[in-house]
Amino acid sequence: MTDRDLEVFAALDQSPLTAAQLLTLSRTFERPFTDERRVRERLHLLTAAGRVHRAPYATAGQGAPNYYRLSRLGHQLLHGSDAEASRRHFGAVGLSHQHHTRSLADVIVHTMVTAHASGIRVAGFYPENALHLQIGDESLYPDCAFQLLPSDGRQFSFFVELDNSSERVRSAKSFDSWERKLKLYEALQDQSPTRFRVLVVTTRQSERLRHILDAAGSLLRNPQRSLIYGIHLQDFLAQPQALTAPCFTDHRRQPAALVPIPCRRPMPDAAAKHWLRSRSAATMSPAVFSTIPG
Repeated sequence: MTDRDLEVFAALDQSPLTAAQLLTLSRTFERPFTDERRVRERLHLLTAAGRVHRAPYATAGQGAPNYYRLSRLGHQLLHGSDAEASRRHFGAVGLSHQHHTRSLADVIVHTMVTAHASGIRVAGFYPENALHLQIGDESLYPDCAFQLLPSDGRQFSFFVELDNSSERVRSAKSFDSWERKLKLYEALQDQSPTRFRVLVVTTRQSERLRHILDAAGSLLRNPQRSLIYGIHLQDFLAQPQALTAPCFTDHRRQPAALVPIPCRRPMPDAAAKHWLRSRSAATMSPAVFSTIPG
């Protein structure tokens, strides 16, 4: 077993992945894979050793891609022999859940890769259904959760909710409606000392995003607080700077970035003049010129 195998295990611990998704994610590895064939070859060996499970995605036509998930043995090798996980963590993805799982994997992979490219650390990651949020007598289980930590010390916390057009947007009675989710997330923010954002990623109909954001704008009690950021999956995947570019939209229809680039505060006039004089003096100082090789 190699160090890269452990990186593969850690990746599959976050989400089931296809070979193509793992190839993309390997850009964050110490030694990335060079092509998809090498990814499949390594996954074949890990599957034969019982450390990874393989199953096909159900798609129309021939050539359905396989997805790979961590086995119980692989989980123990990654976390230790005493580590526990639910059976669902190792089970096959149900047919009705496959579109959701594959789309969520796309979100996770693109987040990790763009964070790595931007020098942003991802911390506190929770895979699907691993985080239980208790709000009074009710509960939420985000599709995933994570923190983004840029090098300047700021912290940004997120819960991800995919929308596959399978839930009602407005329904006070439906357990799976967006109306219920929005109200519970707002109640959670009211009682939480940590600011967070809920990332709504729509995977099918683009107009669904507008309906969800409209619902957020009318249902949230504090409309000035940016709680919900939305984007369509394909727009997210097409943005190479998806974390720092303002490619999301909040409930007020304003563009938003997950990690805003901090604006430099302008210097007061007196401080600016002092800085310019000091720079000019330093530039003309003989001591400065004496450091330049003749």
